[in-house]
Amino acid sequence: MTQPLTAAGFTAALREALAPGMTVALGDGVGQLQFLDDGTSIGAALSTAARAVGSVRLVLGWLPEPLDGLDAGAFTEVITLMPGWGVRNVLRNPKARFLPTRLAATPALLTDVLRPQLLLTSLVRRDGQLQFGSEVSWQRTVIEGGARTFAVVDTTAPAASAEPPLGSSMVEVLGTVSNGPLRAPQRAPEPVHEALADAVLALTPAGARLQYGPGQLGVALLRRAKVPLQIDTGMLTDGVVDLDRRGLLEGTPSATYLFGGGELYDWADGRPILRGLDYTHDFTRLSRGAPLIAVNTAIEIDPDGQVNVEGVGEKVFGGIGGHPDYCAAARMSCGGLSIIAIPSSTRGRSPLVEQLSRPASTPAHDVDMIVTESGHADLRGADWSQRRRLITELFSEKRS
Repeated sequence: MTQPLTAAGFTAALREALAPGMTVALGDGVGQLQFLDDGTSIGAALSTAARAVGSVRLVLGWLPEPLDGLDAGAFTEVITLMPGWGVRNVLRNPKARFLPTRLAATPALLTDVLRPQLLLTSLVRRDGQLQFGSEVSWQRTVIEGGARTFAVVDTTAPAASAEPPLGSSMVEVLGTVSNGPLRAPQRAPEPVHEALADAVLALTPAGARLQYGPGQLGVALLRRAKVPLQIDTGMLTDGVVDLDRRGLLEGTPSATYLFGGGELYDWADGRPILRGLDYTHDFTRLSRGAPLIAVNTAIEIDPDGQVNVEGVGEKVFGGIGGHPDYCAAARMSCGGLSIIAIPSSTRGRSPLVEQLSRPASTPAHDVDMIVTESGHADLRGADWSQRRRLITELFSEKRS
């Protein structure tokens, strides 16, 4: 049986594997490697090894919390695929930068210009076979692309992958940890989120596929649903457990990440839920089948319906992520809807701006409907001048 991974064992593996000019990728999601059971910081150990070797590039995906001990200055370059969340401090270092990319394009990037030679990831073992636990994301693409893969087996993580097990020739198991995935309890929705959810759900037919994002609106959507729904999303959260308990979950959900608390992880264990980005964010698959209702939000929206989800000016809150992927797929889905659901005002500031302060994350032509707590603007069939009038009137209703 594989033994707990020690600091000495991990350091020795890194020293043997790293070489100047190499690109290293760290597995992401709530299962991100943080500490060994003896307290050794993965980030600190990797940084020390990279500094000693020199000229090592690091690629980071979606990290829900900062990676303890990671020193961006130890690498020749740190590239993040999702700003915000756990990489805000990393991005303060001049050697770090983020790529403006949609999640659907990530697998292509990682088989081409960002191609890693080494992947450090967390896996689980079930029935003697290795598989992904609380996320798949882009990692299988990297493994199948030929990257050498160091796996640490988490003995307490759920096994929620819908993909085939990973063959023993594909990974090198260094040892085990018993950390389990990050616990990320969801904030309870406020009345405005409940109002938004009710407005969206009134537009959602029974049996539709629902895509939603993490956060208070997503919590409200799943709590307040009254008809059976399929869940086809990027990140599966706690609310799906209650949806299932109430008999309103149709089929098995599809996602690439889990993000929640112990109840979600216990519920997901043994269910074939998680797949890679090449499946979960595939336009062709998403746009076919039952109507796809994509429910997303915005930081800024302009009078034409262009959406910015990254930040305000130079201040970055998050990445482009799957926002444009799901919006485009829902726009092409027969009977589907690409919905931007957003409060008419947040901290006294309207999301409607004359001009976005950052490049558009999602183009206007992939937005079907904008919903606020005071009404909605149906943009389907509207030309550009009509769109501007409908959007402006929608946000004027609150002010009046």
